[in-house]
Amino acid sequence: MSKPILIVHNAHILTMGDVETAEAFAVDSEGRLIAVGKNSDVLNLNTAGVKTLDLNGKTVLPGFFDCHLHLGWLGDNLGHVDVSADKVKTKDDILRLLKARLEERPNSEIVQGSGYDQNRLPGGLHLTRQELDTVSADIPVRVIHTSGHAAVVNTLALQKLGYWTADNPTGGEIVRDEKGEPTGVLLETASWENLDRLSPPSTVPEFIDSLGRASDYLLSRGITSASDANTTTSQIGAYAQAAAQKKLRVRTNLMVSWSEIMRGLRDRSGVPTPDSMQPRESGVTWHEVHVGQAKLFSDGALTTRTAWLTQPFAGTTDAYGIPIHDTEELEDFILEAHLAGWQIATHAIGDKAIDTVLHAYAEAQKQKPRFRPGHRIEHAMLLDDDLISRFRRQLVWSIGQPEFIARLGDAYLTALGEERANRLSPYATLENQNVAQAFSSDCPVVPGAPLDGIRAALLRKTPSGYILNKSECVSIETALYNYTTSPAYATQTDRDRGTLETGKLADFVILSENPREVPAEEFERVRVEATFVGGEQRYGDTV
Repeated sequence: MSKPILIVHNAHILTMGDVETAEAFAVDSEGRLIAVGKNSDVLNLNTAGVKTLDLNGKTVLPGFFDCHLHLGWLGDNLGHVDVSADKVKTKDDILRLLKARLEERPNSEIVQGSGYDQNRLPGGLHLTRQELDTVSADIPVRVIHTSGHAAVVNTLALQKLGYWTADNPTGGEIVRDEKGEPTGVLLETASWENLDRLSPPSTVPEFIDSLGRASDYLLSRGITSASDANTTTSQIGAYAQAAAQKKLRVRTNLMVSWSEIMRGLRDRSGVPTPDSMQPRESGVTWHEVHVGQAKLFSDGALTTRTAWLTQPFAGTTDAYGIPIHDTEELEDFILEAHLAGWQIATHAIGDKAIDTVLHAYAEAQKQKPRFRPGHRIEHAMLLDDDLISRFRRQLVWSIGQPEFIARLGDAYLTALGEERANRLSPYATLENQNVAQAFSSDCPVVPGAPLDGIRAALLRKTPSGYILNKSECVSIETALYNYTTSPAYATQTDRDRGTLETGKLADFVILSENPREVPAEEFERVRVEATFVGGEQRYGDTV
């Protein structure tokens, strides 16, 4: 046994492993746990120079693992104007904040707001280009929807994007009024393609700095491992550089944009394998940053009414959402990733999108059977009994975001109607049907605090107080497992994280209270007090 450099004792440790609780553990110089057990046993390892940490009975958990969020996007958003529902109540509030930012930074090349949600504004109406023109007609103004699947821009931005007379791009829509003129609302691919026409892309140093901001944000929420759910090939090296510079301070699993890769190939002889995509930065270990999954999108979001449904959105007869790919292309991309040995993670929210992805996974497995490839469906929201059975039979992961219910649930009721909305995210049924599932946040779509997500999974309460199918509330044990241990299995990193057991990485969070003993209605009082990665404290007051 290697020698300890840190001993944590007198704690209430929820190991999430085979031995449910412990009182102490020891960490070696490699940042791994070398002993977990009773105070007396672990303290016997104490020798000169070993730091000891007496937690006086505080609760310790494995570090939270958010296995689906967007680090780069989060870092960028932290530099934008916050126009989320926590900050604004009306359109005028949004315009006032954007104008204030331009007054503060008069030489800006663009003004951007993030967290926008028209569903939380009076009347549920979108901003318009004319309203954003009042912020500025001389530089682009762009307000990004909280879902990441839409944006609203001013007139100049539409012109710079070439959208004034353009046809809709594949997988997107330039929303137009009755005169045929753009309203400023852009959906799906129209909202994120060609952005270099509005402002120069971030430099590598700027991107690295944004990852540093995002890391600090996540650590403050107890997150020690995270998955960036849509990484371009050009960003992989920047992630490795950020880790080498100690700015990326959470363990990071990257999901590489598979459509970008496939569309960039001259022929299929060059399809990359997971090993070929790993970062090569000197001194950066696989445990710090690695490429894990091939990421695809099959549809949009419910809040923007771009999720792909079998039945139209409420109040319409022909609005079924927007598939990002035609079915043949999506199936082709999935097959090529499967054949190349990838674990595939596909965004699918609507029931039609989920059905299409499950079918594509099944067909790929028929062509080349692989033992438990671990394919995932991200979000997997609108489900029925048949789809749930197919998840179980095909051994496909469901990656859910309970915080969506607490933040966006009322918009789901409006978009789908009560019956379908109550079918969303059936976490308890998935658990009872033995479907593999893990929880995450999709931050910055929502703030991304695991403790808030746990509370949402326990209560399923929307912002207005509506309970979205009480029978789908889960137990505290399930919620904790799905934010710690299960994400490690879902990312195939369970050999070194997800539990506090001997041999695992010493990634842990100290909480103000034992979450198992706090009533669900009072769960908001549980706080993160400190976060450790590899035995090193990276957030909180010195303990």
